[in-house]
Amino acid sequence: MPRLPALPVLCLAVLPAYSHAALPGWTRDPWLLLAPYAAALLLTLLALGLLLRGRQRRQLERLQRALQARAAHDRELLERAPLVIWEMCRHDLRFTQISAPDEALLGYPVNAWLQADFCSRTLYPPDAPAALAFLRGEGEPAQARHECRLIAADGRLIRLLAIVQRRGAGDDATLQGLFIDIGENPLSEQALRQSEQQYRSAFHDCPEIMLLIERHSGRILAANRAFEEATGLPADTACGHTTSELGLWRQHEQGRRVLHQLHSHDLQNVEVTLIRRGNEDFTGLLSARRVELDGQPAAIVVLRDLSALHHTRQLLHASEEKFAKAFYASPDALSITRLRDGRLLEANPGFTQITGYSPSEAINHSTLELGLWVDPADRQRLMRQLEQDGSAQHLSARVRTRDGQERLCEFSAQPLQIDGEDCALIIARDISERMQMQERLQQAATVFESTAEGVMITDLEQRIVAINRAFSAITGYSESEALGQTPQLLASGQHGQDFEEEIRSSLERDGHWQGEIWSRRKNGESYPAWMTISAVRNGGNRISHHVAVFADITSLKHAQARLDYQAHHDPLTGLPNRLLFENRLQLALDEAQTEQRRGAVLFLDLDRFKHINDSLGHPVGDLLLQGIAKRLREQLREVDTVARLGGDEFIVLMPSVSQTSDIERVASKLMSAFSTPFNADGHEFFMSSSMGISLFPEHGQDVATLVKNADSAMYLAKARGRNRIEFYTADLSFLATERMTLENDLRRAAERGELHLHYQPKQCLNSGRLVGAEALLRWQHPLHGDVPPERFIPLAEENGSIIELGDWVLQEACRQMSAWQGEYLAFGALAVNLAGPQLRQPQLVGRISELLAAAGLEPASLQLEITETFVMSQKEEALPILQALKELGLQLAIDDFGTGYSSLSYLKRLPIDTLKIDQSFVAGLPDDPNDAAITRAIIALGHSMQLTVIAEGVETKSQERFLAFEGCQQIQGYVLSKPLSAADFAARFLVSRQTLGSNAQAPL
Repeated sequence: MPRLPALPVLCLAVLPAYSHAALPGWTRDPWLLLAPYAAALLLTLLALGLLLRGRQRRQLERLQRALQARAAHDRELLERAPLVIWEMCRHDLRFTQISAPDEALLGYPVNAWLQADFCSRTLYPPDAPAALAFLRGEGEPAQARHECRLIAADGRLIRLLAIVQRRGAGDDATLQGLFIDIGENPLSEQALRQSEQQYRSAFHDCPEIMLLIERHSGRILAANRAFEEATGLPADTACGHTTSELGLWRQHEQGRRVLHQLHSHDLQNVEVTLIRRGNEDFTGLLSARRVELDGQPAAIVVLRDLSALHHTRQLLHASEEKFAKAFYASPDALSITRLRDGRLLEANPGFTQITGYSPSEAINHSTLELGLWVDPADRQRLMRQLEQDGSAQHLSARVRTRDGQERLCEFSAQPLQIDGEDCALIIARDISERMQMQERLQQAATVFESTAEGVMITDLEQRIVAINRAFSAITGYSESEALGQTPQLLASGQHGQDFEEEIRSSLERDGHWQGEIWSRRKNGESYPAWMTISAVRNGGNRISHHVAVFADITSLKHAQARLDYQAHHDPLTGLPNRLLFENRLQLALDEAQTEQRRGAVLFLDLDRFKHINDSLGHPVGDLLLQGIAKRLREQLREVDTVARLGGDEFIVLMPSVSQTSDIERVASKLMSAFSTPFNADGHEFFMSSSMGISLFPEHGQDVATLVKNADSAMYLAKARGRNRIEFYTADLSFLATERMTLENDLRRAAERGELHLHYQPKQCLNSGRLVGAEALLRWQHPLHGDVPPERFIPLAEENGSIIELGDWVLQEACRQMSAWQGEYLAFGALAVNLAGPQLRQPQLVGRISELLAAAGLEPASLQLEITETFVMSQKEEALPILQALKELGLQLAIDDFGTGYSSLSYLKRLPIDTLKIDQSFVAGLPDDPNDAAITRAIIALGHSMQLTVIAEGVETKSQERFLAFEGCQQIQGYVLSKPLSAADFAARFLVSRQTLGSNAQAPL
């Protein structure tokens, strides 16, 4: 089908579709209004109707020639009648869209038309009231016309015909219409020609796709250049075919649905998907207006390509979505502030997290109203920087939260334009924790460099990445020599593969390892170190580094070795002590049972040794004991062990004997060692001993039984006249009876009034004043006289009466202390020894609390002394008991420190106040270098652990001066006083409350 000429009527029909939003739903009234202006309109409709009915080609050609001639004449007429298509808002009569492409008609540019007062400014004043009333008119027909005069840009008056269509009602109504220059003759041919030319241009030059189709069949009657460019199909080819036949629909059903809807109503802004040139999809916005051409149903179709718009919308939506996600998901405080009044327009959850104000509480308020700025001048600085530099960065300021807390934040700001308003996006980041972390890092760096322990940091490849000064001081390696090396640089070669595997397994399992390790200095010297290795994890909980902290414990090892030696040896004689002896005896019993062999235990007690001590003093007695120990050791085989149990008691272990005669021969040698006199401090002594022997396995298969039986045999020897040997027998009648009598008598000693306490003072070496006393138990037996504690205390421990005995001591000590406090000035705490079985009693803490309350004493008035041997042998049991006693408020002391098997790592966990240096170390002071070294080590240990150190058994002024010089705080012993009765102690050391002018403790 040949391409149709650009008919005036076709161009006029296109007008509503050209402007889309300008004239949607245009009715047929404009056609009637324009009909009087163009006689050619009826001819065109008739010709097009004949064409649609398929008349003969010859008639169509004659009609086309006639129409072309008429069109030329009509164009000349319409050129004298230019027009403008427009849209305006009814409430303010402001043009919102203008179709005029240039300054024709009135001579004003398009942007002048869009100004708010254009309408009132250009209306000719006499016509203005009626024209404005017409445009504002309510209740007027949907389409109406009005003639008025407007003032052109050059001052001329132009008569215009306003054809108006109203959409909506009220203030939301819009006006869509035409301004046609009708000059003096509204029906002028020039106006028609100009209208025809403009409509033709509007159709073919419109950037949107425009089609004239037959409504029933959907065949294309005319197509513009935009259609050709979009589809690649010439208009001549497309005419006579439907859009479905041309394959323009991506979904054929959609094309049929659009055509079906056109049968009943116009279409407005229907979104469709079509195929453009190159088989590419594009989205279009379709509007269609039904028209009648020579009585035949037709439609004008306008299609706007929305692909670019959709792409732009997608980008805009994605951008807005990204901004929204970033805005609301940011942990920082983000807010949008209007600059002219500082009001908050939006705030994210991070704002609430930092400030405590919810968005509903913050929006429409300024930060000053909320009181967020600790110093309001900080906001002024932020705004000033934003104004001067166009943005603000890294400004630190303190903010006050909703609950009054202050936080340090780092602020940034960027300007924004929102709905024509100047705004700012303000970002606040809470850096309080970061600053605290920086401070902690600075402190950690200071500690790292100043700590006395060596620190080494390695990466996952075991390369050293950092060391501190102590590392270089301990190992001798400088930083440049150590960095980049592995810890093998320090390997001593004394540890095997198993040791390294143990460390690796501990790090993988627990994340740390701690223990003793031998290391090597740069000069090749090996040294012991206490090392802790810890794994460092990053934010992903993965190990990133290892940190090793170590200390050179050479001096501590020497001291510990000495303490270990002292823990297992008698400090006076150098012989093994009870602990080491019992260990060796247990080992011998195990081997004897396995190898089916015999052994023997020989218990020796010196006869009348106490008389020597009492008459000549302990120093002479100690020299004598040393000489005896030396002779006993010389009589034995290397496999045998001679040990000192304490006082004048010695015990010998023969782990392997063939027959009883061998035992008798060794026992005789030991007894003969006393036949030669001993020299001590210029004195000559003839000594003798009583010996008891028990055999294993005949007389016992455990340590305690064998020692007890040998002891019983020894008592039998003493009972039979001393200086003799007795083998254990089952009927040790007299001795067993005596021991049993003692045991029975001891149980009733308290109720019989045979027990009493003596008190030995404690002195402060710095001030010389009394700082406390120790309560010591004494037993005055009606038959045996003064039974020494070393005799009846073991009996009490063996038969279990030690618990009742200890409770009596606590009760009597509290009673006496209460009496003293009522009569005398305070002098310090009263120390009481607790036996191991007492500490195992679950009601111990409650009992002590009850005794203190009954006596009206403060817990600090009482100090409990616990032996080191019990604490170290009952670690897991002792610790909670001691903690409970400490929580009660009592003072705690470790008695006989240095004689047990001390564990320094465990000792630091104990809640103790005082270390008591055992008298065995004090005895050799100040001349014995070993005793001096051990005493110094204990004093230094006590100071480092912030404990009070007291020495017991101080008997000479030289010992006192040595201890004072070395920093020992307190002493106790014969140099001050022997243990005294309560009355003698009070008379000698305590100050009566009635003594005038006495406001301090009396000096010793």
